Amino acid sequence: MIRRLVLAIIFLSMVACSTEGTGPSGSAPGYKQLHEAIFAPNCANSACHGGDLGIGGLSFEGLESSYAALIDIVPTNSPAQQDGLKRVDPGNPDGSFLLRKLAWNSDQLNAHGYGAFMPMAAFPAPGPNSLEAIRQWIEAGAPMDGSDFAVDEANPDEENYVACDGTTEEELRACFPAPAGEDRLRIYTPILHLEPGTEHLICSRIDVDIEEDLLISRAEGFQMNGGHHAAIYVSMAASNDFEPIECDQIDMGAMRFVTGAGGAGGQDLTVPDGVALRISKGQQIIVQSHYINTTLEPQIAMDAIDLNLVSSDDDLVIADSLAVIDSDFQVPAGAEEYERVKTCTLDQEIDLHLLLGHTHDYGVLFRAELIRDGGEPEELYTATDGPTLRDNPAITTYDPPLHLMPGDQLRITCRWTNTTDHDLGWPEEMCVAFSYYSPAAGFLICDTADEYPVLITGEATDGCGQPGDLGNELGIGLYCTPEGNECADNGEANFCIAAFSSHNYCTKILCQDDSECGTGAHCATESAGSACVPDYCD
Repeated sequence: MIRRLVLAIIFLSMVACSTEGTGPSGSAPGYKQLHEAIFAPNCANSACHGGDLGIGGLSFEGLESSYAALIDIVPTNSPAQQDGLKRVDPGNPDGSFLLRKLAWNSDQLNAHGYGAFMPMAAFPAPGPNSLEAIRQWIEAGAPMDGSDFAVDEANPDEENYVACDGTTEEELRACFPAPAGEDRLRIYTPILHLEPGTEHLICSRIDVDIEEDLLISRAEGFQMNGGHHAAIYVSMAASNDFEPIECDQIDMGAMRFVTGAGGAGGQDLTVPDGVALRISKGQQIIVQSHYINTTLEPQIAMDAIDLNLVSSDDDLVIADSLAVIDSDFQVPAGAEEYERVKTCTLDQEIDLHLLLGHTHDYGVLFRAELIRDGGEPEELYTATDGPTLRDNPAITTYDPPLHLMPGDQLRITCRWTNTTDHDLGWPEEMCVAFSYYSPAAGFLICDTADEYPVLITGEATDGCGQPGDLGNELGIGLYCTPEGNECADNGEANFCIAAFSSHNYCTKILCQDDSECGTGAHCATESAGSACVPDYCD
């Protein structure tokens, strides 16, 4: 039971050289000229594509290294891979992802799942002449050296952002467009503080009481200058501390991914007609906000997200969560391309409506495949950039749904390159295929040792934890119910396991040893993670 419980808790965190040209090529510029005039000053920022690696594994800091990282290289963006693009495809501007990122507008990029318009935030975008110079360079075979050209700039792509000069919460909220319709729930983050020249992934608990299930058909986010994406999570460990914090300081093990909510580089979610996602009564909404402050000054920002609500009276298909997980692994220190494969066999007929992959920073491949009747695998999803899979994974939706039968298999493959000096295991690294399925029967998990998905019911029975239990001095063992929110002001023991097991008590997850659990409780540890358990529950 403990392993299953811990796994359910920890999972909820959810829950990117050839054609070198040696000299000037006619009237076309070379990469040397483009790098000096455009890429180095506007892209090689420490918060973006600077340093040794850069976002998406692309740094523009060095001339030769960035050239090698562009020419004939497959992008880390999954939709771009599927479309057969290269970062730069010499002689083929239309097949070059770099040009699309610079020349297409946000609507075009979002429609293809290509991420944010570049460059972001305060840096000027290349103007018509500069874009034409980049196109001519690619058409000429992408030589290293070439002719000089006249650089021009466009205004930053302000259509991606909500312009605002406000300084107070009230003034910032007033900058957003009004919600489009009475069927929308508008939520705002608190004020977000962005240090100069830094990238931020900020988590904000939202002060909204969910007194009944929310059924969602669309999520649309709005961000201010420097925003990259927003996403919606729910927390099973509610707290009344609504001060935004960096997401690496929050208990991500008690969070479950619900949906992307757009922003400048994320995907708005619109589920197919007649399908709704559910946020359950008593859960707490958390907004994850990704910002890059490319300026030299501190900035403030705010996100707004509209959740389009539908009624249970409508003829709806309610979708629930299915996670295929490999949690029992150790990636050796220094290992390159270390691979794990997990296969899950379905034991019921279901429809898949949404699918995404998830690893952390050291992931270099995530692949999901469907195998029917023992035949050849059908690729459903692939991505190669761990940080993107962690923060803003591409979302695949199925309309019509992907129909699966008993005996069909979902297979996930994860690879990591461990550049640390220690082994990597769960939850520091992860390997998860997250999906929404129907008909909804509850939260399904198919872990490393599971042949079939297992239902995490959350139904209260005669399990451990009874009404009136007060817990110990740390709150471990306080009686709680799935929708009662009893653990919200219970210190570090703010996770109610009743939503995922037959037991009803508050606990602390990711404990290190028994001393963190207080009197009469101990830290139960499995490969998937750890949690404090009252001694009388063994």
